[in-house]
Amino acid sequence: MGLSSLRVYKMRAGLTILGVVMGIMTVIGMSSVIAGLNASMASQIQNLGSSVIFVRPFAPGERVSAEERRRRTALNEREVDMILRDSPAVAEVCPLQPHFGNVIKYEGETVQGVALFGTTPAYETVHDLSVDRGRFLVDADVSRASRVAVIGLSVAETLFPFVDPIGKVLTIDGRRFTVIGVLERQGKFLVFDRDNIIVIPMGSLDKNADPRFNFIVANVKPVSADRMDEAVGQITEALRRARKLRFWQNDTFAVFTQQSFTELYDKVTGGIYMVMIAISSIGLVVGGVGVMNIMLVSVTERTREIGVRKALGATRRDILWQFLTEAVVLTGTGGLIGVAMGGGIATLVDRLSPFPALLQPAWVVIGIATSMAVGLVFGLWPAAKAAALEPVDALRYE
Repeated sequence: MGLSSLRVYKMRAGLTILGVVMGIMTVIGMSSVIAGLNASMASQIQNLGSSVIFVRPFAPGERVSAEERRRRTALNEREVDMILRDSPAVAEVCPLQPHFGNVIKYEGETVQGVALFGTTPAYETVHDLSVDRGRFLVDADVSRASRVAVIGLSVAETLFPFVDPIGKVLTIDGRRFTVIGVLERQGKFLVFDRDNIIVIPMGSLDKNADPRFNFIVANVKPVSADRMDEAVGQITEALRRARKLRFWQNDTFAVFTQQSFTELYDKVTGGIYMVMIAISSIGLVVGGVGVMNIMLVSVTERTREIGVRKALGATRRDILWQFLTEAVVLTGTGGLIGVAMGGGIATLVDRLSPFPALLQPAWVVIGIATSMAVGLVFGLWPAAKAAALEPVDALRYE
C-alpha cells in the first residue's frame, strides 16, 4: 500500500522526500571522500618508514606559550650521538640538517620547492628506502663533507629529463655537487612531493658554519615496532640528561611517532564529520517535516477509508502501523535514492578529482536506517491522528 501511494502521487512523493534525499546524499558523499582521504593518509604515513620516531622542537599541532617557544631548541651532533649511545631500544638515528631558500640549477634549468637537507647513511635505513639508480651516501661522504648529492625522482625529471643524472654536476647556491644516486619513488605526504628532494652529506654545504648554530632534527628507528614506547622513553631521558633538565622542568624538545600525525588528522576529519552531520540534519529535518505534512494530508483524504476499515474490525494498532509503514516506505525510498546519488558522486570524485573516495558499507546502512527512522518519527503524529478517528465520524466525513 505504501508503494502504491508512491506510484499514484509520483510528483508529490518526489517533492516530499527531496529533503531526505539531499541529507542522505550529503552523508554518503562526504563520508566516502573522508574515508578515502583517511585511507590515503594512513598509506602516506606508513610510507614515511615503518615505526619511525621523530625528534623535533615541536610536535604536530602542539600549542606552547611564547616563553616556552623560546626554550625549544633543535638538536646538536652530541645529542644525536647520545640518543644512539644511551637508548638500547634504538636501532638507528638519522640526523637531518635542513637548508632553506637554496637555488638549485643544472645548465640553466632551475628546480623549485626542493626539500634540501644534509644527513648520514642512516637515512636510508630509518626510512626503509633504496636508490633507483647509483648509490646512497656512505660514511666517507659525511666524514669528508664530500660535494655529492642523492636526488629524488621529481628533481631528476625536472633537471635531467633526457639524460642519466648519475655523474652530472648540479649547483646549489653556486656550489658544485655531483649526483651519485636517484632515490626510488616515495610519493606524496599530504600536499608535499616527497620525490622533490635532494640529500647531501651533513656539513657539505656549510663547511665553515659554526656548529652551534646548525639546525638539526632527527628521525629514529627502534629495534622493533613492539619497542616503540620504550624507545620514546629512552630518547626522552637521554635528551633530558644531555640538556641537564631538572625533574620539574618541561621538555625543551618533542619526541613523537607516526601516530601523532594520524591523531592530528583525525581531529581535522572529526570536525568535518560534525559539519557533515549538521548539514545533513537540516535536510533530514526539512524532509521529515514534509513527510509529516503529506501524511496529514493523506489522513484527511482517506478519512472515509479509515472509517470503513475500522467498521470492518481494524484496530487502532492496525491503522497506526498502516500509516507508519507508508511513512517509512516513503522516506526509505528517499534514503535509497540518496545512497545511490551519494555513491555516484563519490565515484565521480574518485575518478575525476585528485581526492580519493571510498564508499563505506557501514555508512550506507546508517543512511538507509536514518531515512527510515525519519519516517517513523515524523509519521508518528499523522498515524496516531488516523488511529484515533472514530468509525462513525470517519464514515460521515465528506
